[in-house]
Amino acid sequence: MRVILGVGGGIAAYKSCDLASRLVQQGHELSVVMTQTASEFVGPLTFRALSGRPVAIAAADEPMGPLSHVRLARWAQVMIIAPLTQNLLARLSLGLSSDMLSLVFQGFQGPIIVAPAMEPEMWLSPQTQKRMEDLLDQRQVVVVGPNHGRMASGYMGPGRMAEPAEIIDALWRLAKPKNLAGVSVVITAGPTWEHFDPVRLLTNPSTGSVGIALAKELSARGAQVTVVHGPGVSTVKWPGIRYVATESARDMLDAVAALMPAADVLIGAAAVSDFRPVHPASQKMPKSALEQAWLMEANPDIMAEMGRLYHDSKILIGFAAETHNVVASALAKAERKRLHAIVANAVGKGLGFGEGEYQAAILRGGDVDGTLEPMTKERLAEKVAELVTDLHTARRMSDRV
Repeated sequence: MRVILGVGGGIAAYKSCDLASRLVQQGHELSVVMTQTASEFVGPLTFRALSGRPVAIAAADEPMGPLSHVRLARWAQVMIIAPLTQNLLARLSLGLSSDMLSLVFQGFQGPIIVAPAMEPEMWLSPQTQKRMEDLLDQRQVVVVGPNHGRMASGYMGPGRMAEPAEIIDALWRLAKPKNLAGVSVVITAGPTWEHFDPVRLLTNPSTGSVGIALAKELSARGAQVTVVHGPGVSTVKWPGIRYVATESARDMLDAVAALMPAADVLIGAAAVSDFRPVHPASQKMPKSALEQAWLMEANPDIMAEMGRLYHDSKILIGFAAETHNVVASALAKAERKRLHAIVANAVGKGLGFGEGEYQAAILRGGDVDGTLEPMTKERLAEKVAELVTDLHTARRMSDRV
């Protein structure tokens, strides 16, 4: 994307150097516009080196030739202002155009991401909050932060500029098509625990990272996502995602069953234990008694149960982690459980369960074969989101007929 990075005059401007570097590394075209005060905290030469483009400061600067403020505003697809200081916020909300940054802001017509940074008392003041409300009313603005933490003054409170990674995430969400707005999605993620006793349990190496990647991708496309996850899953605070923590397979089934009446889509990415001990002990068992604890009984099959209940009214997508005959086994599982699609996922040494690369195939109902492809979990999440969009669109069209 073509990005303008506007840098306000505060100590947090040093973080904008990292932000600029990350934007360029991710392939974005970047132009930096600074206030005069910002240039006293970080030299414009730094941003020129990071962006590979001239840096504009004064209204008379011409990084893109005559009327550069007009050219920059028309060139960019998105504008990021980080840090957004109290003084800069007041000028922008009032429509004042005393420097290049405010001139470009007033002429820019696209989406804007702002990262406020100021002392807690300044951020919480009624005047600042009113200026922020005015800005949100006037423009298509996404606010990231401010975060709570230690300020330059040494005091603690809300006012720290959001981290560059958070701003990059906001840009990533902004770029996604919002073709799943209004769609409610339930995702299961991670392992389940089935206890033999309070300190021993049956589980698996699932990390839930694919489920979280799916949740982020789908929420970025406008869906309202609920992740029902097992123990040990690293959840992330993310707009449009809420979490329900569970432990056993039966816990997870109960949580999913409660959510399904209001859901449009269920994606079963959890690695649910197939069996549980018949007689779990309430106290730690001695080693001599462990052999007796291995008597097992089958756990409920969450996706099969949801397929039985909701095949005709919801979109159901499963996951199949297999070591061999991956595609054939996945297709058989999808048919048996009455799923509309399934992700065949090869697992083994160096594959699956939190590893860096996946070998996967996305199979729809009616497919008779498929090919495993190498992909990251992020790319897998994109492909599943595209599948959800296709299936949801097809269902809406059929409902109209």
